[in-house]
Amino acid sequence: MKIVFAGTPDFAKQHLEMVLDSKHEIIGVLTQPDRRSGRGKKLQSSAVKDLALKKELLVMQPEVLKNDETVEKLTDLNPDIILVVAYGLLVPTDILNIPKLGCINVHASLLPSWRGASPMEYAILNGDKEIGVSYMKMSEGLDEGPVYEMHATELTENDDLKSAEEKLINLSRDNLNIFLDNLEEGNVKHFVQDHQKASLAPKIVKDLLQIDWAQETAETIVKKINALGSKYGTYTYLGDKRIKILKAKVNLSKLDKGPGYIEPSKENLVVQCGKNSSISIDVIQMQGKNRVSGQEFVSGYEDLIREHKFFNVAVR
Repeated sequence: MKIVFAGTPDFAKQHLEMVLDSKHEIIGVLTQPDRRSGRGKKLQSSAVKDLALKKELLVMQPEVLKNDETVEKLTDLNPDIILVVAYGLLVPTDILNIPKLGCINVHASLLPSWRGASPMEYAILNGDKEIGVSYMKMSEGLDEGPVYEMHATELTENDDLKSAEEKLINLSRDNLNIFLDNLEEGNVKHFVQDHQKASLAPKIVKDLLQIDWAQETAETIVKKINALGSKYGTYTYLGDKRIKILKAKVNLSKLDKGPGYIEPSKENLVVQCGKNSSISIDVIQMQGKNRVSGQEFVSGYEDLIREHKFFNVAVR
């Protein structure tokens, strides 16, 4: 098949690599425009663009897909399918209708669960026992199209966003190219989703990242850190200093000093959460500083911890 690939982050890049190793031909790549990021706000290209250029593929980076130039380019390419993996832009009807076999989306959930931009994050936040990938035919609705295949794997309480993503990549390594072969040969069928069972995974907003020590239990906070810490930065405050908490686990001891109370020791950094539960912090980062272990944080900021005693839910 002749395939136009649409994707942006590393998760998509891994899928592009899989298809490049198949018998199918990548005739063009859609990826989001270069964005400024990092401390220096330097212009950064996407992981998919970097790979595509290395492989000398045609790269297209429209700000939006709903424009005549992009529609014309894709029409001229005449693809059999457009394969969409974590692209990040809405695909309008004009483009959905271009490929002979339609636009196929690799969605990082077991549909109809977690339709939207952040399916892996919400699966972890929700404490799901399974995650998976769905190969679906795209429609105008948000991840509402018919599903060809779903492949599932276990999600454990120790999984964070990185490990969950790797599990889904491994599922596609085992299944994606076989699916594409079967699609080309007409050996696949699809089924309509049960829309009554749908759940949404919208874009992650900043308000979700702050830890509320009073309202959230240790288990809930660890899920939040696992889902959002590495990519977005779950955070709290110590006095007026913003602190990112990037890795933690539920602690068995119960504290009764109040939510956010910091219990330092030479071995670890324990913090009280809702319902007298507590977490032990493994990786933490003071604003403007490098990531350190909980133990290193205690040693480095002993005076600040002694002064404030509690992590805050907001700057006081």
